[in-house]
Amino acid sequence: AVINIGADRSAKHFGESLEKYLEVKTFNVTKTVGFSEIQNIANELKTFDRVIVNILGTSNKPKKDFGITDNINLLLSKMDKNKENILTIYTNAYSLYKLKNLDNFSSIMVAYQDSKEAQKAVADAIIGAIKINGKLPVSAGQFIEGDGITIGKAIRIRRNVSPFELGLNPADLKKIDTIALRGIKEKAYPGCRVLAIKSGNVIVDRSYGHQTYENRKKVTNQTVYDLASITKIASTTLSLLQLTDLNKFDPNNNLCDYLPDIADTSDYFNMNLKEILSHTAGLKPWIPFYDYTLVNKTPSSKYYRNFPKDGYSKVADKLYIDHSYADSIYSKILTNPLRDKRNYKYSDLGYYLIYRMFPHMTSLSLEDYVSANFYTPLGLKTIGYHPLKRMNKNLIAPTENDRLFRNQVLRGYVHDPGAAMLGGACGHAGLFSNAYDIATIMQLFLDKGNYAGEQFFNSTTFDFYNTAHFAKDKNRRGVGFDKPVMNPDSGPVCNSASASSFGHSGFTGTLVWADPEKDLVYVFLSNRVYPDAGNRKLIDMNIRTDIQQVLYDAIDKAEHRNS
Repeated sequence: AVINIGADRSAKHFGESLEKYLEVKTFNVTKTVGFSEIQNIANELKTFDRVIVNILGTSNKPKKDFGITDNINLLLSKMDKNKENILTIYTNAYSLYKLKNLDNFSSIMVAYQDSKEAQKAVADAIIGAIKINGKLPVSAGQFIEGDGITIGKAIRIRRNVSPFELGLNPADLKKIDTIALRGIKEKAYPGCRVLAIKSGNVIVDRSYGHQTYENRKKVTNQTVYDLASITKIASTTLSLLQLTDLNKFDPNNNLCDYLPDIADTSDYFNMNLKEILSHTAGLKPWIPFYDYTLVNKTPSSKYYRNFPKDGYSKVADKLYIDHSYADSIYSKILTNPLRDKRNYKYSDLGYYLIYRMFPHMTSLSLEDYVSANFYTPLGLKTIGYHPLKRMNKNLIAPTENDRLFRNQVLRGYVHDPGAAMLGGACGHAGLFSNAYDIATIMQLFLDKGNYAGEQFFNSTTFDFYNTAHFAKDKNRRGVGFDKPVMNPDSGPVCNSASASSFGHSGFTGTLVWADPEKDLVYVFLSNRVYPDAGNRKLIDMNIRTDIQQVLYDAIDKAEHRNS
C-alpha cells in the first residue's frame, strides 16, 4: 500500500512509476488528516505486508516545521513496526528533527524535493532498479552525518528510463513503429507487444493494435499472451538448470534414470537427455494426439465430457478429458518409431517425457515446481500455466478459432492441443505471460541465474546449457535454448545476434531473445494464429527479426558515437 501525505501536491509521478512494477493500493490524505480517517486507514493497512509513506508538499523553512504537522506524526504512529515499511521525505534532511515514530519504518529515504524526476527516482530506488549511494550530509534527529545504506548495483529491471540516458537516440528506434504497424495493416496479427531491455534498462516498451481484428480491446502493457514453445526454456529448461545444481537432474543421463516405468526393451530406455533437449535424439516432430479421440471430427464421449467431473481435466470451455488418457499419450510416444537418422530435427515429444519426469525428481509437477521456485520468489504475477485461474479472461489475447478439435475460439486455454489434453500444462507448451514477466525470466538467464539479489542457479550450469554441443553435426541448438543459425538470413533471429545469444520462438507468434555481448533482452509477443493458425505473414514478412535488427543498429550507432 502507498500513503501519500500532502494530497494538495500531486504524487502521480511516483504512483505511475511504481505501478509499472507492482499493483498498489493508494491512499491520498492531506497534512491535516483527521483522527477518524487515520484510524480507518490503519485498519485497512492490516491486510498489507508493506506500506510506503510519502510526505509531499513540505517546506524547507524551519519556522514552518518543514511542513511536518502533528497529524502526520499521528499517522506515522499507526504504522506496524513488524512490517517492512518505507518512509520517503521530499524535503530538507533537517525535517528528521520533526518526525516521530521513525522506528516504525525499516527504511527512510530523503529525496529533498517532490519533482517529477525525484518521484520517479524514488520509485526506482524502492524497487531496486537503480543503485543507491547517498549519505546524509548533516546530523538530524537520531541520525548522524554520513548515515545511509549503499546498494552499488541495480538488482531489478528499470522501467522508468529514457533511451537518452543510455546514449541511444530515440529516433533510431522509431522504425520499430513502422514495422509493427505494417504487420497490423497486412493482418499478420491484430496486435503485438515489443519490449527491449539494454543493460537492465527498458529502452523500448510499446503496445500496438488490438487483441482481435474486431478492434474491441487494445493491446496494453498488461496484455497476456500464450507463449507456446517459449515454455521449453521459460519453464522446463529454467527448472532443469536449478535441478542440475541440486543434483536431482543430469542432462548426461538417460530417460530410464528418471522414468522407471520405461521398459528396458524400449528404444527410449537409454535415450540421452542432452540429445532430447538439443533435438537430436531421433524423435519425430509431433503426434496429433487429438485425432485419436475424435469421432466424425467431434470429441468422442468415450474420452470427453462437456461438464466438470471427478477424474477429468479441463481442455477448453465445456470440454473435459479423462485423466487416464494421459497414459495413452505417453504410450503413443514411447511406441512411436524413432527416425532412422539421429541428426537435428525439432521435436516437442521429448518435452512430454521430461514433463512426466518431474514428480519423480521433485515430488511436484513442473507447473508447481517452476511457480514455487521461480515465478513466486521473483514476484511475477502473470507468467504461469492455467491463466484463467489467476486473472480476468479479458487480459488474455485469444489464439485460434480451433475448428479441428475444440470447436471454439481459444482464450486463456493453451493453443497446443497436446498440452491441452494433459490439462493445460506440459514441458513444451502451456505458459502464458505478459511482456514484463517473460522479460524478467530472460534477464535472469542473461545474468546467469542472478536476479533481485538472489542466485537461482549457477553460472557454470547456465554456460553448459547455452552451448551448442552438437554444432559439428550442423545443429545450432543448445540444451533447451535455441541459438542463431549458422547461415545468415535464416532462422529465428537477425544476423547481428551474437553466437553467444540465445532464446526461443513460439508458434503463436512470439519470440524472446537475449544477447550477452550487447547486454540486450528482446521480447516480441503477438497472437498471429488468431483466428487462423495458417496465417504465416508474421514469418514471411520477417517482422520479429526486422524489429530486432533495428535494436542492434541503434545500439551500434550509440556505441560508435560514444567511442
